[in-house]
Amino acid sequence: MNPSVRVVCGSCLRSLEFSGSSEERGVGLCPHCGSVIPMDSSQFDATSEPEIRNSVTPTSLPEVQSAPRRMGATSAEWVTNWARGSIGSLGRFQLRERLGDGGFGEVYRAFDPRLDRDVAIKILKLAEPDERVMERFFREARAAARLDHPNIVAVHDSGFDVGRCWVAYQLVTGRPLWWYRDHHRMDAPTVARVIRALADALDHSHHMGVLHRDIKPANVLIDDQGSPRLIDFGLARRSDFESDLTREGAIVGTPAYMSPEQALGHSRLVDERSDVYSLGVIFYELLNGRRPDEPGSSAPAKPRRDARTDAIPAKLRRICATAIAVDPSQRHPTARKLADELDAWLLTSQHRRMRAGSLVAASIAVALVVCLAGVAWPLFARRHQTAEPDQAPMGRVRGLTAEAERKGWLVGSYNSKVYHRPDCVHVKLMADHNQRMYKSAAEAAADGRAPCEYFDSGRGNSRTTERGD
Repeated sequence: MNPSVRVVCGSCLRSLEFSGSSEERGVGLCPHCGSVIPMDSSQFDATSEPEIRNSVTPTSLPEVQSAPRRMGATSAEWVTNWARGSIGSLGRFQLRERLGDGGFGEVYRAFDPRLDRDVAIKILKLAEPDERVMERFFREARAAARLDHPNIVAVHDSGFDVGRCWVAYQLVTGRPLWWYRDHHRMDAPTVARVIRALADALDHSHHMGVLHRDIKPANVLIDDQGSPRLIDFGLARRSDFESDLTREGAIVGTPAYMSPEQALGHSRLVDERSDVYSLGVIFYELLNGRRPDEPGSSAPAKPRRDARTDAIPAKLRRICATAIAVDPSQRHPTARKLADELDAWLLTSQHRRMRAGSLVAASIAVALVVCLAGVAWPLFARRHQTAEPDQAPMGRVRGLTAEAERKGWLVGSYNSKVYHRPDCVHVKLMADHNQRMYKSAAEAAADGRAPCEYFDSGRGNSRTTERGD
């Protein structure tokens, strides 16, 4: 049995797989759009590994070629195919859209039919480059291919086709950090987490002997999950690879994010701390909404004070200031040290937020208890109140001491088994809700009450307090 063969339809650019003997491979029909796909037996060698064949002819770049329109296709079908299709091809890759344009190369979203997946492919602008240019271009691929970190975009493949050098990367759906910064609110903990993740990625890169040398917001992607991804190792230098590609005195990188030693062209002095400085500038920019006043100069940065700066936690400001120290010996010695300090700050900040949340919860609980008490107390007091004695002889009243004195009622207390005249000194000490009125001594006795010690002496009252009615 002959192995299956995977091809790409020239009309709809779908990845297809055909099987069968070489004699049966005269033509094939695309199951998606119905286009005829020529597959003569001379194209395939059954004794070797199946080869990917591309029905779109490779074109020179940056000129693009539209996907071929199949005979009989309607205008609407062709537009649909174009929207799903290619703007050109390079080797086996179908170029779908341009994602970015740099000075050295262009980046496209492309489809790789060999692995049936989309990739980001960086293509050298210069056609038919000489050996030195090719060495510089592929140095990026070799440097990034050594790295395996969740915050670094992975390299899949590289090659040279139709006079163009290319490197295929993992396609990350997201936005550059500069765009994300301008369209999202990034508070101090969020900034700390982003910088911490990038510092961890740089630590991995440095341990693998790779210096990035071009850390800037455009070279950081924020993916759909909000995680940062470091890209573009075009200026990377391997510490174990002596190269004369960057001569002493040459300035490489982006000036606004360069370390002072890098900006002065001291390429041999550029080390891990230079990448830390560039990351520190991004750190400062995310916290303050602007870069330091004097990036890359010989004088220390002098951040202006404003409401936003004052809102930044002091400890976080100190970590950032250390990262962008002009003197390399005053910076974090490694990216790992920067990541560890941010880890410690995030942990402390989390505990602080948890304590604040506990205090808020406790305050809410106290307020709730007070509110419940405010509701429950009147209900409790109302149970110990009565209507007028005329309406309910054994009822409970509140605040009727004066009326009781006028009518000759007696006053009892819920806290004792005695009753008093209204003008008794004990009555004056009773709370209103603790009073109970009786029309007569007989009524009070029936309720289990006895006269107080002053009752028989008539102290404090010259009138008769017992009525027969």
